[in-house]
Amino acid sequence: MLIFAPPSDFAPGTIERLLRESYEAIRPKLSQKEWKKLTDQFRDFEQEVALHPEIARCTFISVEDGIPIGVGSYDPRKSEMGIIGDNVILPSARGKGYGKLPLKEILRQLKAKGVYHVRVSTGDQPFFLSAQANYKSAGFKETRRFVDDIWKSGQIEYEMEL
Repeated sequence: MLIFAPPSDFAPGTIERLLRESYEAIRPKLSQKEWKKLTDQFRDFEQEVALHPEIARCTFISVEDGIPIGVGSYDPRKSEMGIIGDNVILPSARGKGYGKLPLKEILRQLKAKGVYHVRVSTGDQPFFLSAQANYKSAGFKETRRFVDDIWKSGQIEYEMEL
């Protein structure tokens, strides 16, 4: 059974490790500089969660049998629109339907806060096909494709009404 726990229940570095391991398969497609930039973002996100309770409240660790297997988050700074952030499951736990459960939990939390319009974006590369399918199956509709200013890579943006 999958449960969702606050980041404070885990040792420092857990979020960064889960994100790093979840994205490891894309590493060969990135330059060393791009991989460092990505992993620096993971570290920075972990620090933001540790320093800002409002961000920590919008972040959770997905846990299976007491073992952390993923991270879910959303941006609490825009009250009129929910922006989904990281939503990952470790490769070793994929294929069990666990990707849908954190997404449902994020949507439940947003709705409980009175947020009824939600946006998420993901890459357009093959690595992100399961994320794309997950968002579509949850009812998200593609709204645009764009090139990310930081990564210079293709992104797909989705939105939905709750």
